[in-house]
Amino acid sequence: MSMPQSPYAPQPVPSPGGGPPGEPPQRRTGLIIALVVGGLTVVLAVLVVIALVVVLAVRSQGAKEAAPTQQTPEQQATALVTEYMTALEAGDAAAVLALLPQDQIEDQVLSAEAYAAALAAEPISEVTVGTPVVSSSTAHDADVPVTFTVAGQSVSAEYTVQDWDSDGTFEMAAPYSSTYVPEGLPQLGLTVNGEEVTEGSNLYLLPGAYELAIDQEGFTLDPEEPVIVTDELQGDLPSPVLTEEGQKTFRTAVQSAVDGCLAQDTLKAGCGIGEIPGSTSDGWTVTEGTVKRSISEDTQRTIDTMEGTPGTDEPTYVSGEAVGTVDTTMECTKDGQKGTCEMFLGGSMSVPSVDLADPEHPVTWS
Repeated sequence: MSMPQSPYAPQPVPSPGGGPPGEPPQRRTGLIIALVVGGLTVVLAVLVVIALVVVLAVRSQGAKEAAPTQQTPEQQATALVTEYMTALEAGDAAAVLALLPQDQIEDQVLSAEAYAAALAAEPISEVTVGTPVVSSSTAHDADVPVTFTVAGQSVSAEYTVQDWDSDGTFEMAAPYSSTYVPEGLPQLGLTVNGEEVTEGSNLYLLPGAYELAIDQEGFTLDPEEPVIVTDELQGDLPSPVLTEEGQKTFRTAVQSAVDGCLAQDTLKAGCGIGEIPGSTSDGWTVTEGTVKRSISEDTQRTIDTMEGTPGTDEPTYVSGEAVGTVDTTMECTKDGQKGTCEMFLGGSMSVPSVDLADPEHPVTWS
């Protein structure tokens, strides 16, 4: 006989796997695998798309680098000269020098600061770059006409670009003005925009204005105005001259030498005065130690107003002009008689030169 079930008796729980009650639950592996495989498929698809985009981007970049746009000679010439003139106009001397082939420049080159000062003193303006003309025979060089204004002057110039090694790339030739520096100027401590200059050199000059100065006491430059360079040097470099103090120093040295020669009572006096012969043509014998020399007022005025001129190769060696005649008398004897003889025309002093580099200011005569 069966017992009635209590409403509170435990009931069998359905299996999670859907099997009969009391049996172990079943795992639904098919669904899980399907979901995982589906997820991998989506991830792989995304990765493939990204990979394709990367490959296409790399190929696009590679194609861009492999096929650069090559400028024509005319385009390169215009670009180079435009860049050069733009740097000049901006006063950027460092950029100007960077564009120039330094191995082509054999002259002395100043610093970028010195050239920048020249461009600042007289700026370049109103620049126009014309159409380049490429050489029909070689196609390795081109001339580019330009116009600009500097120091109030309108300048027309022509600059050259060249393909030195035939690699299709053009470079600026060296456009500049070159001037020879006389050997004497550097001896006076010549500076150009504050920089020392080598003796006997050719100086490389860009457009602009240059201040020249010397530091030798008693000297200056004539003219004293700045040197102007357009596409070439305007005129010559200034010449060294004596200052007023320098002229006084020169005349003082000459006067001292003249006084010393006039004081000599011997037959030989110096200062370029010819030596007096021991006897005259009519038989009078000159007595040594009795010679008296003097100069006229005109001769003295010549000394007082004499202008010293610096030498070309040795500017500190300053020359004047011929001093003039000298009045000369001396005691003489003949056949036991004594008398005073006078030298006809008295002789003359020659041209004095003073070495102003020597503190003693020695005088020589020629």
